[in-house]
Amino acid sequence: MTVYRAVLALVLPACLTLSACMGGGSSAVSVLSVDPVTTAAIAPLSAESEIMSDEIVIRDLVGGLSQTDFATTQPWSNSLTGSAGVVSNLATLNDGARPCRMFKTTRHSFDGVSLLEGRVCQRPDGGWDLVSLDRPEG
Repeated sequence: MTVYRAVLALVLPACLTLSACMGGGSSAVSVLSVDPVTTAAIAPLSAESEIMSDEIVIRDLVGGLSQTDFATTQPWSNSLTGSAGVVSNLATLNDGARPCRMFKTTRHSFDGVSLLEGRVCQRPDGGWDLVSLDRPEG
């Protein structure tokens, strides 16, 4: 009888606690349903704005690298779009008086994986412009 009371003393509070959590009228199905009031307030990104956002992340990464960083691959990710990739094959060149950087990057996104080649060039104010970011020809 003592073992029965000990088991009952352990199981009964656990059952009461769990029933209090589930007793709020929520079922497992209703918990998984989407609340349209909450999700309708968030405007989805268009495909073009996702790519533009990724371009900004890539531009800022490549423009902010030091020469010593050119020897290694540089990962990037965009928490806004969920895209990520790796920048590699960095090289410098001059476009007239502007220093530029050529690079390759992968872009892993919801629509697949892409290999891209790009170029950023420095503005007179020290900022960087993304001049090109395209799929390689061939």
